[in-house]
Amino acid sequence: MKKSLTIITLFLAVSLSWAKDLPVGVSLSIFGSDVTQEQLNSLKANGIEWIEVTMNSYQRTCPENEGYVRAFRHKQMIDKAGLKVWSCHLPFSRTLDISVTDPEARENNVRIQEKMIELASIFNPVVLVLHPSSEPIADEDRSARLLCAKNSVNRLSIAAKRIGATLCLEDLPRTCLGRESSELLYLIEDNPEVMVCFDTNHLLSESHAHFIEAVGGRIRTIHASDYDGIDERHWLEGDGIIDWPALLEGLKSKGYKGVFMHEVRKADNCTPENV
Repeated sequence: MKKSLTIITLFLAVSLSWAKDLPVGVSLSIFGSDVTQEQLNSLKANGIEWIEVTMNSYQRTCPENEGYVRAFRHKQMIDKAGLKVWSCHLPFSRTLDISVTDPEARENNVRIQEKMIELASIFNPVVLVLHPSSEPIADEDRSARLLCAKNSVNRLSIAAKRIGATLCLEDLPRTCLGRESSELLYLIEDNPEVMVCFDTNHLLSESHAHFIEAVGGRIRTIHASDYDGIDERHWLEGDGIIDWPALLEGLKSKGYKGVFMHEVRKADNCTPENV
């Protein structure tokens, strides 16, 4: 763990000098479901100002009677370290899917997300990141699933507004909804308050330049990590195929002024899990 933390913080603080005019952040997902004061202090000591809190830590990987206890404890630790919360990533799993067509199952999943948005208010996030679906999704079900997801997203945007945060839909890989800019734009077209989280290692059938051009000013936050173009990997920047200077210039050309938020994993050859 210490080796991983040292590599990540040094890379963020030193190697990404070309991103120096954007605030730099890191997702706490690199530490697993729980985080220590030492880890948070080390982020701050290495020049990290902003973090993303992963809400799976209070729902999917946490006993039901501990979620709020753990969240308030983490908030105290974050404040003590002098870090700021930019985003909260709402929980996701194979079954926690807001696009399912079964009304009872979809209602249950949306209610879970509404409760997690309420819990996220503890951290006062600027944005909330949401997966529009899980997978697999068959081609013949895609249009129905998109409509269900669109309705759920619009409902959850109201919950996000109640805590003063902007709801951002994340682009996802493979058969998930939101795998292309056109699908994301469909999901948010009726609600100007819903924005986009651009995950740089999830695009498998569309170039980064095309995605940025199409979505433009609706990109409110990003998840930065590298990959091989075959599947998501969440590698450190520079370990894959992404042209980072070009990507950054594209974001700036569309007025992006948010945090350069890193979502990387510790493993050398990461594979997808429970998107």
